Amino acid sequence: MKFRPLHRDFGVEVRDFDTQSGGSAEEIAALRAAWDDYGLLLFRGGGRLSPERQLEIAAWFGPPPPVANSAHGDYVTVLHNDDAAGAVPLAFHSDLTYTDHPIRGICLHAIALPQGPTSTTFVSGVAAWRSLPEDLKSAVEGTRLRHKLDMFASGYDWPVFIAEHPTVLPHPGRGEPVLFVTEYHADRILELDEARSRSVLDRLFAHLYAERARYEHRWQLHDLLMIDNIALQHARTAQADPAAGERALQRVALSDATLDELVERAREQEKARAGA
Repeated sequence: MKFRPLHRDFGVEVRDFDTQSGGSAEEIAALRAAWDDYGLLLFRGGGRLSPERQLEIAAWFGPPPPVANSAHGDYVTVLHNDDAAGAVPLAFHSDLTYTDHPIRGICLHAIALPQGPTSTTFVSGVAAWRSLPEDLKSAVEGTRLRHKLDMFASGYDWPVFIAEHPTVLPHPGRGEPVLFVTEYHADRILELDEARSRSVLDRLFAHLYAERARYEHRWQLHDLLMIDNIALQHARTAQADPAAGERALQRVALSDATLDELVERAREQEKARAGA
């Protein structure tokens, strides 16, 4: 196998690996090491994978293992642009940071794409911390960030999700510092007053999402991406309009808890806050 860099700071394309039948112990060890080092693996040109094969490949990168969304066996789901969740523009985020159990890894496989270009854009919280100005490092070291999601206006029957995480999170695998601050869900740095928190967050966003820090992945049919959801953030910067053609990404997540479990925990937390 060979690895071709996708961005100067993160991500590689895996070459000379058969996604249909590969997976010796040596190959899996090399792929896992590359994922730990680069946070994003692209497999291209291998054809369409069955859900079962995608689930098998994703499991190489655990623990945690692949998780069902609803605890009813839906380990492989499809993010489709006939639904708002798969179509609307999304600000930079890592999945489920607004819970106590953010997803550890995400495996996406392009099973349908429109005629025109469509993309997902990534940045690295690891690289962002390494290059962060010293005054900003001093401002956020040792602090905690509140992450929040309120889907009421979107018609979801969900509670308000609130979770706190270190602003600079040790990576669970490598131990490296991750600037764990996302545009979509960051609410407030708790040790700072509202005005100071907003000012610091705005500067962090400007650093994290600078053009030089981005890798825009332009999807090709049957691409397979293995994404470190803690080290990296992703965004859908343009509408995936169904009128332009079908866009469907087959998805497997590595996580400690199902979405249903996390929703129930958030309901209990919301009740507790209301009674406090």
